[in-house]
Amino acid sequence: MQLHQFTRVVFLLFTVLALFSVQAQSQLHVSAIFPEVSDHVHGSTIVELPNRDLLAAWFQGDGERSADRVAIMGSRLRHGNSIWDEPFLMADTPNFPEVNPVLFLDQGNRLWLVWYTIIAHQWDTSLIKYRISKRYSRPGPPQWDWQDILHIKPGDPAQQGIQPSDRFAKAVERQLNLYRSYLVQNVSKLDQEMQDFHTWAARVAALARGNNMMRQGYVVDEGDRIPQKLGYPYFRRMGWQTRNKPTILSDGRILLPLYSDGFNFSLMAITDDRGKSWSFSEPLVAMGNIQPAILEKANGTLVAYMRDNGPPPKRLHVSQSTDRGMIWSPVRDSTLPNPGSGADAVRLKNGHWVITYNDTEQGRPNLAVSLSTNEGKSWESTRHLERDDSSSVQGTRSHYPAIIQGKDGRLHLSYSYHRRDAGGQPSKTIKYARFSEDWIRGNP
Repeated sequence: MQLHQFTRVVFLLFTVLALFSVQAQSQLHVSAIFPEVSDHVHGSTIVELPNRDLLAAWFQGDGERSADRVAIMGSRLRHGNSIWDEPFLMADTPNFPEVNPVLFLDQGNRLWLVWYTIIAHQWDTSLIKYRISKRYSRPGPPQWDWQDILHIKPGDPAQQGIQPSDRFAKAVERQLNLYRSYLVQNVSKLDQEMQDFHTWAARVAALARGNNMMRQGYVVDEGDRIPQKLGYPYFRRMGWQTRNKPTILSDGRILLPLYSDGFNFSLMAITDDRGKSWSFSEPLVAMGNIQPAILEKANGTLVAYMRDNGPPPKRLHVSQSTDRGMIWSPVRDSTLPNPGSGADAVRLKNGHWVITYNDTEQGRPNLAVSLSTNEGKSWESTRHLERDDSSSVQGTRSHYPAIIQGKDGRLHLSYSYHRRDAGGQPSKTIKYARFSEDWIRGNP
């Protein structure tokens, strides 16, 4: 064989191998992290470590807030392996339920685990905790170097009671008024929905002012201290919950999205010094906008997509911030359907956005991923990781996804997979999916 013919054959061989490699990376891979169990397993999170291991975590036990045997569990997929390691314990306070873990790496490559403990079997008694590790590369659970409680303190100081000018209370009041106007213009069953809104809004405004904890305090007016019964801020400092990973801005600012089932709206916890101190955004207020997932535009604008626990139309809620997460625009419905279930999103290295969610207005049988190449103006491509077309209540539920992009460009996703066969016990696991942007576009 002549030299130029040999060169041509080698070139064609490398071309075929390269095409095969691209095709292999674009394919969808789905597997269970561990065999299905009768325990309640839910609320997963996933992170890629510097050595390219994947680490996942979830909560597992007898239930959620009403159970005492609930712990944070984890597993590792070592780079190059196809099977996840045996699950191991990540965090547990005996006789208290631990819920909704979040894993992420900060800019110093410290591994964070953030979750919350339910103190008194009600969501509004949630207490957020976090652990930090620098020693997490070996198989098994990370070795934790630090643990603390994340104390939430939104609004102004309230040593003498919540003042009439308090920023948190004023922000809630302002946004309630804006949302009321939005409902008047957009809802169809106006009478019932407005009645529900007014009942909820009155309760939320009272809680923001601390009226459930009235004591003798002082109104400070031009230096004078005027005795008056005022509310205290216990409720708004407790009960905040985690769900989705934070966004880390180019200057190192970490925005950890929080939500409250007690208020039924969201808030951002913000640190500029890697967790040494925290500040808190104005609340994002609508009727049932919880569990934010944050995306960043090329111009620095932040966009939060939130679960819809409110009235129809059932759509993911959306809000934007142009000041690095402190103040957010009025919460509005997006075009993406949502049945009142968790969603997550990621900004890819090329600037495209991917969101994963249940793309129905009722139930959680289908788990979708959608791609936007224009920062959320439209979602051009959608594919399903799971689809259950059965009408039976005994079908599957695929929900609460968490999504990241790995160093090789592929997307990694974990989610809850719950099924109940006819006449049988519930069977549950956490599934793992791996795919590329090209797969979302419809390629094999």
